[in-house]
Amino acid sequence: MPKPPKNIAPPASPWQPMDSQHDASGYLSIYYSDDLSSLPIRWVTKPGDNKSDPNLETFTYGLFSTCAPGMRAGAVKRRSKHLFFATSWKGERVLTGYYDLHWYAKGVLAENDFCLAANHARFIEQPIPLPVLDRKCNTNVSGWFRGVRLLTSSECLRVLEVLNEFPDKTADYLDEIDRLERFNLKHTGYRYPSFRKTDKFSWETAPSDLLAGSAASKLAKQEKVLNTSPSGLWKCDECSKLVKNKALLKRCPNCGTVGTLRPSARG
Repeated sequence: MPKPPKNIAPPASPWQPMDSQHDASGYLSIYYSDDLSSLPIRWVTKPGDNKSDPNLETFTYGLFSTCAPGMRAGAVKRRSKHLFFATSWKGERVLTGYYDLHWYAKGVLAENDFCLAANHARFIEQPIPLPVLDRKCNTNVSGWFRGVRLLTSSECLRVLEVLNEFPDKTADYLDEIDRLERFNLKHTGYRYPSFRKTDKFSWETAPSDLLAGSAASKLAKQEKVLNTSPSGLWKCDECSKLVKNKALLKRCPNCGTVGTLRPSARG
């Protein structure tokens, strides 16, 4: 795991230990992968919605994005120890890797918004088709489901055992993420055009106001935050400019303020 500044990275405040129980359940989370890569990395080049999670650069989920808020809140509530990842790859859903969850922190978007952080991750070169996983681990994840699937503690242990049989290729995933970021940079001027971000995701470039323990958000008092906009446009309460993106961004790419984007009917 990268060596981050002490003022924002776990175990520093506002991060708190998950204190997972021995029999804690876990989650299988679906993410979008990038077909421009030979590995099932997150969809770095997705038009109008570049993906930042799973964020292998920091071993976090939800620090930079607004993806899967229910899963993140559920993981904190259950003190889940494991977060497994799957994606659609070459025409089928496959298991690609996992996080060992170790910390959580309050997010900025709502009372039940949380960021997750791991102390260990493993991603594999030859992902496992979910029907094969079901046969090996006596799970039930090959049928269609949207977003996430809760796994029992015993299922987590069996899936973990299977994944640990494969060499850890997380470093290769990071190389591929960097390659496609540079592809974006060459063609758009940004590593992440959606974020208007020219640098890489890292602890060094993660603003402390992405965590509620560091700065108050205008959305923190809202009970529910909409993650999608019918028009694909968002208006910033701070600078009043429109932002085009398929999903809610934590930070306005125009003025840099956190938690100020609202769905706009203008299309």
